[in-house]
Amino acid sequence: MAPMERDESRPTLPEPGPAVACEDCHDVLHADGDGSPSFLLLDELTVPLLSCDAHLERFAAICELTSDDTASLLHHRPAGGVPCPSCQLAPYSPGQAMVPVQDGAIVVLACPNHQTGVIERFHTGLETHQQLTTDLGSHPSL
Repeated sequence: MAPMERDESRPTLPEPGPAVACEDCHDVLHADGDGSPSFLLLDELTVPLLSCDAHLERFAAICELTSDDTASLLHHRPAGGVPCPSCQLAPYSPGQAMVPVQDGAIVVLACPNHQTGVIERFHTGLETHQQLTTDLGSHPSL
């Protein structure tokens, strides 16, 4: 291989920018594909994720605000695996979505449709969390 050619045989993850201050997230995201994903079970979705344990828990808790059911986080492959064939192949695709979570980040190892669905649920959960924690005394109409 010539010096300037890129080795396409290994998956690459997005480089975390300065917003990823969490050292544990940084270590997981730079494991060169050696890290094992965790799995978010949310309603009908089973989505693999990469991050440190603390930010995985925070991500799942925020996503749970958009569900009538409990969001479960597994640190092992779920029984039955990942139902979506495209999500099964996603860990081998470069350029997965990285979502900031507090001072860390989550990499969603899913197909584009499920990536979008999970990320939208996370953002909706953040809005819900903000509404639930807003000081009612500061509301102008009260």
